[in-house]
Amino acid sequence: MASTLKGGRATGARSDALAVVVTIGTLLSPAAHAGLGEPVDTVQRDHAALHGATLAVTPMLSYDLHETTTIDGLRLRQYASRAGTVFAVAWSGPALPDLKLVLGKNYDAYVAAAGTHRGSHHVLTIATPELVLNITKHSRGFTGHAHLPALLPAGTAAADLR
Repeated sequence: MASTLKGGRATGARSDALAVVVTIGTLLSPAAHAGLGEPVDTVQRDHAALHGATLAVTPMLSYDLHETTTIDGLRLRQYASRAGTVFAVAWSGPALPDLKLVLGKNYDAYVAAAGTHRGSHHVLTIATPELVLNITKHSRGFTGHAHLPALLPAGTAAADLR
């Protein structure tokens, strides 16, 4: 029996535990989400939800950069097109931001991909036609970025959205 527990059941139990944690987190999260793929007016709501200390808006050629900084050192950058949609997000700081808030309706795609990830414990990369996401764990925190390729404004390079 011990070999059965070590083999298939332990792995299954770990997967079941992950599913329970994700489900509970989903149920306990606020009903309203903002973020990636959502209207630009949700940026202010994200700022408040993250307890942002400052919010700066920088107009660029084909989009506006909204940057929230929190007192604990999180820096969240949200890129909004002239059409009024958040098409990319990037972050850096000592901890991950609330990814359910930041990724909005794309959070489920992130959870599904993270559940099947078999690479490094320090890097998670997702690249689909709908969503491109990278999260890197450093010794002093996290960096990450995500964008929706279909919503990138003309002339905007994904590499510039960090």
